[in-house]
Amino acid sequence: MHEDLIATNYKESRVKHYWDAFVLLVTTAVAVEIPLRLSLRIPLEGGWLIFDVFLTLVFAIDMIVNFFAPVMIDGQLVADRKSLVRRYLKGWFVLDVLATVPWDVFFGSAAESVRLLRLLRLAHIATFMQRLIKANVINASLLRMVFLAFWITLFAHWCACGWIALGAGSIGTEWRVDSTLLYIRSFYWAVTTIATIGYGDIIPLTPIQTVYTILVEIIGAGIYGYIIAIFASLIAKLDVARNHFTEHLEKINTFMRLRKIPPDLQARICGYHEYLWNSRRGYDEAHVLADLPESLKLQISLFLNRHILEKVPIFQGASNDLLQQIVLNLKPRVFTPGDYIFCEGEIGEGMYFISRGRVEVVSKDGKTIFATLTEGNYFGEIALLMSQPRNASIRAVDYVDLYLLERDTLESVLKKFPDFQAHIHELAAKRQAATGLAQGS
Repeated sequence: MHEDLIATNYKESRVKHYWDAFVLLVTTAVAVEIPLRLSLRIPLEGGWLIFDVFLTLVFAIDMIVNFFAPVMIDGQLVADRKSLVRRYLKGWFVLDVLATVPWDVFFGSAAESVRLLRLLRLAHIATFMQRLIKANVINASLLRMVFLAFWITLFAHWCACGWIALGAGSIGTEWRVDSTLLYIRSFYWAVTTIATIGYGDIIPLTPIQTVYTILVEIIGAGIYGYIIAIFASLIAKLDVARNHFTEHLEKINTFMRLRKIPPDLQARICGYHEYLWNSRRGYDEAHVLADLPESLKLQISLFLNRHILEKVPIFQGASNDLLQQIVLNLKPRVFTPGDYIFCEGEIGEGMYFISRGRVEVVSKDGKTIFATLTEGNYFGEIALLMSQPRNASIRAVDYVDLYLLERDTLESVLKKFPDFQAHIHELAAKRQAATGLAQGS
C-alpha cells in the first residue's frame, strides 16, 4: 500500500513537471507580449483580450496546483498537504498573487501598465533554469550559454519596447512607419546600443530619449563586458574532460621527450591514451567509483557488470547478494594490441571478463591461434577453482577492456556464503579430474 502511494506521488510529480514547463512557456509569452502591447498602445480587446483571459486562467490554475502537487525537496518527495500549503504560502504565494490578479479591472484602464507585475513570474523561470542545470541532463556550460542568450534577448526586447514608448527617436519621424517595421527598427537600435556598436543611424530627439539612451548604453557596456567574460569562461568549461585529458597528455609528452623514450614506444603510449579518451573520455572507472557511497557504487557496478557474471557457468545459481559482492570487487584492466594478458605456464591467479575488444587464445610461441574471444566472453576461470599453470596464452588483438576477478578476492567473498563455497569446491574437484580444458586456463 505504501509503495503504491509512493508510485502515485511520483507520477503526480512528473505530471507537475510537464505543467511547470507549460506555465514557463506562457510566462515567456507574457514577458514578450505585455511590454510590446503597452508600448504600441494596442487596446486590450478582441484577440488580445482572449489571450489575456487565458493567461489569467493559467496563472490561477497554477496557484491551485502549487497548493496540492507533490514536489521534490532535497531529493525527497514531499506530498503532505499541510506541508505543501505552508511551504507555498511562505514562498511564491504573494508574488504569484501580484502577477495573477488583473489589477486594471479594479483600477480602470488608466492603470493598465500595472499588468507589468506579471513579469514577476519570470522569477520562476530563473529557478527552473537553476534546477535544470543541477539536474545534469545537458552539459551545464552549454545550458548556461543558452540561458544567458535568453535573458539578453529578452532584455533587448524590453529596451526596444521602452524606446517605442518614448517615441522611438528618429524612427518615429519616418514616413508611414507601421508597427512591425517600428518594432524591428527599435529592436535593432536596442541590440546595437547594448552591444556598444551604436552606428548612429537612429538617434534620440528629445531629452527623455537622450537620457534613456544613456542609461541603455551604460547598462549595455556592463552587460557586454559581462557577456565576454562569461562566454569565455563557459567555452573553456564546455568540455572539461577534454581539457583535463589534454593537460595530462601534455605532461606525458614532456616526460617522454625529456627521458628520450623511443619513438615507437611513444606512439604506443599516445595510442593508449587516445583509446582511453575515445572509450571512456579519459576517466579511470575505479577512481570515479571510489568517490561514491557504497550504495551508489554497488548500483553502478551491477549495471555495468552483472550481465557478464551471469554468463559464467560457475556463477549460475548464485544469490543476488553473492553477485553483488563479486561485482564490487571486479578490477578494470586495459591492454594494448599485442599485449599478452597471461602466458602459457604461468600460475593462474584469477579470471577475466571481456567488456570491449578482442583477444586470441594462442600457443606459447604465439604462432598458433586456437580461438578468438570477443565482448561478453570470459577466460581463465579455472584459476578461480584451482591453482595450476595456464595451458595457453591470451593475447590482445586490439585495445581490450577487461575486468579481473582474483582468486583470493573470490575466496574472501565465499567465506560469507558457505553453501556456494562448497559448490565451487565441488566444481574444482570435477575440473581437476577432467582431462582437456576447452579454453585457455
